[in-house]
Amino acid sequence: MKTRSFMVIAFIIVLVAGAGGLLFRPATDIAAEEGLPAPAAGGETPAGNSPVTGGAPPVLDALEKVAENEFLALYFSEKTTEVAVLKKKTGEIWYSNPPGRAADPVAVGINKTKLGSQLSITFYTPHAHRRTMDNASESIEYGQFEAEKLANGVKVTYTIGKKEEVYIIPEKITGERFDQVSEKISSSQQRNLQRRYIKIDLNEVEDRRERQKLVSEHPALRRHDVVYVLRPNLSLFVLRQLDEIFVEAGYTLEEVNEDHRENEVPEKEVPKDVFTIPLYYTLDGENLMVTIPSNEVVYHSSYPLTEIKVLEFFGAAGPGTEGYVFVPDGSGALIHLNNGKTRHRAYYGPVYGRDYARQYTEIFEEREQVYLPVYGMKQGDQAFFAIIEKGDALATIIADVAGRIHSYNTVCAEFSSVAHGTIDLTTLAGNNVIKVYQRRITQGDFQIRYAFLSGEKADYVGMAEYYRDYLLKKGVLKTERTAGAVPFYLEMVGGIDKIKPFLGVPARRIEALTTFSEAREVVDSLLASDVTNLKLRYTGWFNGGLRQGLPSSINILNELGGRAGFTRLARYLEANNVEFYPSVTFEYAKKAGILRGFNTRTAASRFINQDVGVLYDINFATYQEDKEKRAQYMVCPSRIGRYVDRFLRRYRSLDVKGLSLTTMGQDLNANYREKRLVDRAQAQQYIGGELAKMTGSGYRLLAEGVNVYALAHTAHILNMPLDSNHYLITDEGIPFYQIVTCGHVDYAGEPVNLAGDPRRAFLKTIETGGGLYFTWIYRDNSLIKETDYDYLYSVEYKKWFDQAVAFYREAQEVLGDIRGQRIIDHRRLADNVYKVTFEKGKTIMVNYNREPVTVEGIRLAAESYHVLREGR
Repeated sequence: MKTRSFMVIAFIIVLVAGAGGLLFRPATDIAAEEGLPAPAAGGETPAGNSPVTGGAPPVLDALEKVAENEFLALYFSEKTTEVAVLKKKTGEIWYSNPPGRAADPVAVGINKTKLGSQLSITFYTPHAHRRTMDNASESIEYGQFEAEKLANGVKVTYTIGKKEEVYIIPEKITGERFDQVSEKISSSQQRNLQRRYIKIDLNEVEDRRERQKLVSEHPALRRHDVVYVLRPNLSLFVLRQLDEIFVEAGYTLEEVNEDHRENEVPEKEVPKDVFTIPLYYTLDGENLMVTIPSNEVVYHSSYPLTEIKVLEFFGAAGPGTEGYVFVPDGSGALIHLNNGKTRHRAYYGPVYGRDYARQYTEIFEEREQVYLPVYGMKQGDQAFFAIIEKGDALATIIADVAGRIHSYNTVCAEFSSVAHGTIDLTTLAGNNVIKVYQRRITQGDFQIRYAFLSGEKADYVGMAEYYRDYLLKKGVLKTERTAGAVPFYLEMVGGIDKIKPFLGVPARRIEALTTFSEAREVVDSLLASDVTNLKLRYTGWFNGGLRQGLPSSINILNELGGRAGFTRLARYLEANNVEFYPSVTFEYAKKAGILRGFNTRTAASRFINQDVGVLYDINFATYQEDKEKRAQYMVCPSRIGRYVDRFLRRYRSLDVKGLSLTTMGQDLNANYREKRLVDRAQAQQYIGGELAKMTGSGYRLLAEGVNVYALAHTAHILNMPLDSNHYLITDEGIPFYQIVTCGHVDYAGEPVNLAGDPRRAFLKTIETGGGLYFTWIYRDNSLIKETDYDYLYSVEYKKWFDQAVAFYREAQEVLGDIRGQRIIDHRRLADNVYKVTFEKGKTIMVNYNREPVTVEGIRLAAESYHVLREGR
């Protein structure tokens, strides 16, 4: 029988709730009847959560099969609520929790109990204290869960946090209200009620001192002649009877507390640090789906639920397992199982990078973000691969190695359900910082799809191939293959704003770095040097130059040649088959003011503390915001569409079919304005809609980085990460993103001339099958000194032209014949030595070391590559 969904406190005596009504027989009962060990019993060693083959182990036999299809069978334990998935073709079994966790010699106390959890939550108290709980110790331990069988799976609803069942029974109640209750119940219930209360009637007390004593003990007698007092030491059976009587009479918690206030009895409240979270497990073909609908999550607003970690221990690998964790850090990274790096911070990767509207207090050096919402783990010749399908913009991927607090290697996703921040009141009320929260839970579901790979497919290449096929089926990747020569991406910077004397007074003026006619000259020189498949990206061409104002209008810089010069360049490029991508920024306003078309009061996003969303560059010498430089304002995601529409109406007249987006492919910011909240999941929908609008209008888009939701609308990717961040917890970077996209999307990494090591950047291009990217200006580099653009430190084209042409010819010779081909294999042969194989058999070995190496019988010179087999 289900307990009441809403319970209130009315009486000081409380009762811990029992288990909810369940639809399956407990696994321990089945095990006892069949002589099998109970789930999670453990052995003498802490066996991992590794896939098991060769017949069902006793732990699986002790679970209940709740769903099955052609490919998978789903098992469930009503005692522990853990699940297991059987892959029928291979016999491998994946567990939500390590079967041998009870024998873990490292985990103790709460950490050992947590190994049996499926959910972990983070919340804040009214005093802004951060708290965490998990469903093993705060739900299963108390029997506070209910299981419901579904057509293709099971739903488990957890109440996390000790729930106290209390009774709507006043300790003291006035005679009038007692009579009102009595009128609404049967005569037998009336007699029962009267037996349980002591009636105190002042009219029956003549002694003055006794009357004063009674009034002192029962203050309601000051205004009422009669008060009923609950008899002490009543049994739980009687209390439940009385609770049913009062509830049936319509007596409420508010009335209980009104009677208590009149008699100066402490009021009672419902425990608020209790959270209800449903977890759905369903089978979908060859996949396991795990879903939490946010609209079914219940929490009290004074205890905001900020994060939900899902299946932290799914597929957890024990200390004797070989393999690795895959995380999508930058291009991708591997964490070798049991690598012993417990002194280093666990891996945390916010999907799609930071939400800058969160107003982070900590400052990190700019690094590659997570562009793909995926992760996985290889164990021997089996692997699981997870795709975050819903709630991806709110997810953080977390991975850790064995030995820190338990014996297992883990990887999972944590979802931000309520964003939070702080308000600094130091100047108003001394040294004081208060916590503030998003006013509601984020909308939509949190959903993860688990796929199970075997044999040769059970590695990061197999995971990338699986994800590529998945994106093709979803229409995110196009079936058409890339064609032509290796692409050469040329970014020319047009104009910047610079303080220059004007009539003897310093003023900000436009400094031309590359005019339209000069850009044509550079392109002409490249074409004459046999650089083909050339794409021109032009930045800083309108509305104030590189520090572009809002694109509500298009004012092409006269300093570069004006509209006529722009048109001549566009016609020249079209005649020479050079794709043209003028660049535009929609997500940030570099200039604010009503006269400039951007009212920060209405159009800017807000931080959670309700301050205007203004951002400053980071000074990496101090790791602080550099407020001496000018700010930029975050545009509210729901407002971006207005500026896109206005821009496209004017851009159409320029008759250019290419468009370069500076940030729209990779930055994803919410708007936490109290009355116009746009959470990050909603922001993703807005941005996706605008990208679709642009491509639907016939424009080819070039974008930077490119989160996966933007991939369907992007023809060219620049600044694509070709390596990981090499965090200390990781062991090697891999080109996962490139394996997914190679042959379907054209891409290039960072500008070679701005790379810390241009040769290494070139070798990365060879390894990943990409294009070359250079950022240049026509005029002298000294023009950039003492400006806000000192990051353009080596961009004078004349100093790079010959090297760029040489790099391109070399890349074309090596990669020209594999254009449109997928990467089908990638392996690490030795430290900093890799081998990549393309679809038709061409294999390339790359040595990043500064000294020669010999691998597989082949000697590779320092910082070089070697083509093993030509494929056509």
